[in-house]
Amino acid sequence: MEALIILAAWIAAVGAVDIAVIRPWKSQAARAPLAVMLGTAAAAWVIGTGFFGYRQLIADGAWTGVSIAMVFVPAKAILISLIAYGAGRSFLSARAASGPPMARWALPALLAGVLVYSIGSDISRLHSSALERHARDPALTDAETAALAQKIRAGGAARDEAAAFLGNPRCPADLLAEFAVSPDAYWRSAVARNDAIDPAIAAKLAGDPDEQVRFYLAFNRKLPPEILGQLAADSSDSVRDTVVWTDTLPDESFERLVNDSSAKVRATAALQSRLSKTQREKLRNDPEERVREAANRYGGE
Repeated sequence: MEALIILAAWIAAVGAVDIAVIRPWKSQAARAPLAVMLGTAAAAWVIGTGFFGYRQLIADGAWTGVSIAMVFVPAKAILISLIAYGAGRSFLSARAASGPPMARWALPALLAGVLVYSIGSDISRLHSSALERHARDPALTDAETAALAQKIRAGGAARDEAAAFLGNPRCPADLLAEFAVSPDAYWRSAVARNDAIDPAIAAKLAGDPDEQVRFYLAFNRKLPPEILGQLAADSSDSVRDTVVWTDTLPDESFERLVNDSSAKVRATAALQSRLSKTQREKLRNDPEERVREAANRYGGE
């Protein structure tokens, strides 16, 4: 229901702004059917594809993206619809005008080019998003899994599609092992996101020189205790701040994070339900205000 309200608000906002700018009541030329139909079709395309993306962001829990989309989609719809309307008006004007063809058709061609580029980019983005979501699907069949693995080995998969599949628990172990030693940290990070990676691969990634690789590995909730302990002692406070959320983190490692040198890490530790009474009291008396606030707000009684 909320999504439909957002959709209705987008349509109303785009329609109101477009009508205010075009002012079709002022002249018959402003109501030219070709221009109006182009503008309406362009607005419908942007709102339709934007609404689809908006729903996907909600499904993925990408709330920052949802907030941006709420403003970006109608703004883009207004801009593209006005360009489409202008393309229609300039096309009609060029047909009726006299003079050198270059001068008459330059503006319609430019506006049409902008429209084609915008719509083409949307189509390409939707196609890439569909491939990426398919590659991330944990319910892939054996045949689909084998086909994707072969596609990646042959170099036929787009970068984002391949990375999504590497993070999929269905990804073959030998493919994960291959990309885990890639010289490109992007691929090692993709492997680190996979909760089903072999402990031997995880152990290597836990000592990776790239902080981002270790950061993504710290989200893995199925790592052996010794690897979790290694990440809890990582030099990066971002890695330590992430791994502190893991329920299976050994008690001694959690205790170390409660006493971490970084206030950011201590504040995150203060949010954990596993805090002992002693640990909770310690964080409530922390020298950093944000740590005390976290402990008092979420630390329980």
